[in-house]
Amino acid sequence: MHTLFEHNTALCHVRHAKRWAAAVFLCSATIVQAEQSDQAALFQHRAQHAYNAVIGLPSVASRPVQSWEWQIALEHSNQFAGGMAGDEVLLLDGETSELTLRHRQRVGPCWQADVTVPFIAHSGGLFDRAIDDWHQFFGLPDAQRGETAKFDLNYSYVDQDGQRAGVASSENALGDIQLSIQRSLGCFATADSTRSEPIVRLGVKLPTGRVNVLSGSGEPDVYADIQSPIWTHGTRWRTGVALGALLIGQTDRLAPQRTVALYGSAGAQFVLTHRWRLIAQLDWHTPFYRSNLRELGDPALSLSTGFRYLGPADQSIELSISEDISVDTAPDIVARLAWTYRPAGRGQANANAWNQTK
Repeated sequence: MHTLFEHNTALCHVRHAKRWAAAVFLCSATIVQAEQSDQAALFQHRAQHAYNAVIGLPSVASRPVQSWEWQIALEHSNQFAGGMAGDEVLLLDGETSELTLRHRQRVGPCWQADVTVPFIAHSGGLFDRAIDDWHQFFGLPDAQRGETAKFDLNYSYVDQDGQRAGVASSENALGDIQLSIQRSLGCFATADSTRSEPIVRLGVKLPTGRVNVLSGSGEPDVYADIQSPIWTHGTRWRTGVALGALLIGQTDRLAPQRTVALYGSAGAQFVLTHRWRLIAQLDWHTPFYRSNLRELGDPALSLSTGFRYLGPADQSIELSISEDISVDTAPDIVARLAWTYRPAGRGQANANAWNQTK
C-alpha cells in the first residue's frame, strides 16, 4: 500500500517537474526568438529629398517573422539645396514628414508579404535655425543657409519646358502605397529572422499619392532585390548587405526620369547589451533623373547611425539619424523613430511542446 502510494507520489512529482521544465524551456525559447528578429543589421529608412522620395525606392527588406508584425515609423527631414544648371533651376527649402504604417505577414514556410502605407506632410519646418547654428559652430558647409529666410517652404523645379510639380505651401496627403512579396532562398525560416539564408523580394509602388503636392510620382514603379544572410562576427557584431534594381514609371510632371536605377545598403550592428543594439548603415542609389543638377542627376549616398531597443512583449524601438555623404543628393538631416510589434506567434507550437510533456 505504502509502496503504491510512494510510486504515485513520485510519478506526480516527475510530471510536475517535466511541466516546470517545459515551462522554463518555452520561456527561454520565447526570449531567444523574440530577439532573433532584431539581429538584422539594417534599418528600414529611406532618407530621400522631396523629388527623390516620390520615386518608388523601397526601404530594405525585413528579415522573416514567424507570424506577423506591425510597424509605425515617423521620418522627418530638413532640406536646403538647389541651384542652376543650363536651363534647369531647382530649389529644395523646407521640411517633410513621412508617417508610415507597415504590416508584414508570413504566408507560408518560405514566403512573406508586406504592405506599406505612407502619409506625407510638407511644411516650412522648425529646425532651420538650429541646423544653421550647428553648421556655423562646427565650420561645416551650409549652402548659404544663413543668407535665406528661415522656416520657408519651397520645393520647385523648372526647365526649358516650364514649371513642373512643386510645393509652396503646407500640404498633407496619402503617399504611394507599396506591396511586396519575398522568399527565403533556403526555405529554413521556421522561426523569426532565420539568419543563415539570403532573401529575395519583388515589389510594386502604386500611384496612390498626388504628384502635384509631391506625395507620389503619379506612376507605378517596380523593384526587385536580394539581401544577404546576417553575418555574425564574434559574439557582438552582425553585418548585412542588400542590392536591387528599380524600374521607374515615366511621367512628364517631374524632371525627365531614367528608366532603371540601382540601389543598395550595407550595415553593421553592435550588440551593446541584451536589449540595446547600435547600428550604422550606408545607403546609395544611382540617379532617378536625367539632369545636370547635382541634386537630381548624381548618385546619392547617405550614412545613418542609431540604436535599436528590445522592449518587453515582442516590441522594439529604433531611432536613427541620417546625413548626406554625397552633398545635396539627400536631405541635410533625417531623423527616424519606429515602433515595431510582433506577437509571439508560437501558440500552437508551444501547445504541442506542452502536450509532449504530459
